[in-house]
Amino acid sequence: MKFVTKRAPSLILLASFAQAQNPQPYCTAGTSTNGCTPSINANVQPNTANTAGCVVTTSGVEGQKQGLVFYGVDNTGYAPTPWGAGSSSFRCVKPPTRRMGSPLNSGGTAGLCDGSYVINWDAFQLANPSALGNPWLAGDKVFVQSWYRDPSAVKTSNLSNALELTLRNPAPVPCVTPVPGMVLIPAGTFQMGSNAASGAPYFGNSYTQPVHQVTISRCFWMSQTEVTQAQYASLMGTNPSFFSGATRPVEMVSWFNAQAYCAALTAQQAALGSVPAGYQYRLPTEAEWEYACRAGTTTEFNVGASLLCNQESFSYSYHSNSSCGSSGTAAVASYAPNAWGLYDMHGNVSEWCQDSSWAYSAGAVTDPFGTISGWPVIRGGAWSFNSNGCRSAERGYSSSGSVWASYLGFRVVLAPIPVP
Repeated sequence: MKFVTKRAPSLILLASFAQAQNPQPYCTAGTSTNGCTPSINANVQPNTANTAGCVVTTSGVEGQKQGLVFYGVDNTGYAPTPWGAGSSSFRCVKPPTRRMGSPLNSGGTAGLCDGSYVINWDAFQLANPSALGNPWLAGDKVFVQSWYRDPSAVKTSNLSNALELTLRNPAPVPCVTPVPGMVLIPAGTFQMGSNAASGAPYFGNSYTQPVHQVTISRCFWMSQTEVTQAQYASLMGTNPSFFSGATRPVEMVSWFNAQAYCAALTAQQAALGSVPAGYQYRLPTEAEWEYACRAGTTTEFNVGASLLCNQESFSYSYHSNSSCGSSGTAAVASYAPNAWGLYDMHGNVSEWCQDSSWAYSAGAVTDPFGTISGWPVIRGGAWSFNSNGCRSAERGYSSSGSVWASYLGFRVVLAPIPVP
């Protein structure tokens, strides 16, 4: 493979993009005539399946006071409203609202501020499937507040502060849950590398040797296609590609650009609860990439011993000795996928990998992660490559993570955080 040495412009990494937030208290709590100022909170954000274990607690309530918890689903343009003339409380939730069950007793000791109201969000929603807002969608907002009796106060009652909740998706279960737009790749073992001869049609080289056993010990999800320009622009707000087209792969992106995209995607999806614990959106390791590309095959290409022009977007086939007429990228998924449902693994654009270039050893390894050279690995064929540069085992690398080119893009995996 050949790689240009253009440099990407400076990049501000999106370290805090769409960070997953905890439940957010807001508004001002009223103070009871006995000096108690209740505070409402929740242990976790709820999810759309009502399985998150979300418990809403209002603490600091005066002991032995009857009260209740209520919520609304739309606070658009709503300003907190005084509970009554001279009251220290504010109505912080816009009507319509729904009570979460029957009135509760705060418990604790009368006259002290040791009472509380505890509501199991999941149990209430499961028991009331037609309640306000139910069924829920990821990203829906909920605004929760508590009311409690205070006979000596204005309106003989007071209100706590309020709580904003954001519904998330249930976290995908590794090796089980489908993720839209991605393929679930099982754990497994394969032979990595190639012993192809140095002449045509494969032009093998020592960089792909020795062939050795690699075990991928944990399942992961891989995007069916290379990241498209529409996907990249939607998340990053820009499209650097030379060959413009919403469904074409994004290119002219550096390794650092790809890393920033993965960080932003992880933050976005974590905020919706869609990232399992210990997983992240990232670039595939080189071993993960070849394992997924091969999809159980042992030939030089996942389509067999040869690669023909009607099988992928690339420049020249040494197997038919013909030009493929490729002059730029194609829309992703324009050609048939491999056996695992992954598109464009042998062409369209080459793809950045997570790890750095390193020399193979003969021994069996598990979850290899190259960190020796600091030169990012690039895998897969491209629209401008000859067939030999599109092989499953073909390896490339860049001397800098700042390199970018019109034949260089990436795809993402949702995978365990790698340990170098």
